[in-house]
Amino acid sequence: MPGITEEWKIFRDGQQLEYFIKISGFENKMQTWRPGREVWSKVFCHGESEFSVDIYPNGNEKRNKKHISVYLVNRNDWDVKVHVNFSIGRHYRKEYHKIGANSSMGWERFCEHQDILADTALDAEGKLTTTVTISAIWEEVICDGKVTKKLLEETKEDVEDLKSEITDLKKEIKSLTSKTESGRKETKKMLPETQNELTCLRSEVADLKDDMKTLLSQFKSFGNTSNRASSIPCPECPICFEEMKPPMRIVQCKAGHLICSICQSKPEVI
Repeated sequence: MPGITEEWKIFRDGQQLEYFIKISGFENKMQTWRPGREVWSKVFCHGESEFSVDIYPNGNEKRNKKHISVYLVNRNDWDVKVHVNFSIGRHYRKEYHKIGANSSMGWERFCEHQDILADTALDAEGKLTTTVTISAIWEEVICDGKVTKKLLEETKEDVEDLKSEITDLKKEIKSLTSKTESGRKETKKMLPETQNELTCLRSEVADLKDDMKTLLSQFKSFGNTSNRASSIPCPECPICFEEMKPPMRIVQCKAGHLICSICQSKPEVI
């Protein structure tokens, strides 16, 4: 929040994010701000998901006056599951929680004003530092524009790879053909083997051309918004081996694997 907060973050081991929010004049805000008035953080990212923090110096509503309320806000169009730890001074709360799309979780009575004043959570300038730690994220995968763009880029790369392979195969065929024409004796010895190789190579070239046509067809279909969903192949769940077709939800474990929402709760899934 411009002019009110100082904010910074630290990543640990690539899986854990610590976000720090130092709020100036917090003691005065506890005494003078009405319930429901909040201090909000900047938006920060963990994985593909965006979050922010809301802090209410005098409670989020009248019945929570003289308490500090804190909330972690999920700013995405998909659900997330997180291990979240909040700490203010010596006060500490932790939770493993599923946060719905564009909603929040937290504590309306995280701690009382008198506790903050008693344990010297405020620094000499009256500033209060809040720390939120996020780890072990589950992110729901949604085929939005970002994902579609990534698929398009991968398809382009596949097409270029196929073109390169076909070019190499043509050179090899030309080289083998040249060898078959040099010397009758050598030709007679090499001819059966060479013909077999040529047959195999031509078959591979034909298969590669078919694959390239299929990929080009899929790539062109991405340009039509109405056909995007049908052009993207449905991934297979590595647990139950079922195709994850709409409207089935797809989630991503912390190891990066895509699994169906039915298998998400199975004990063997980490």
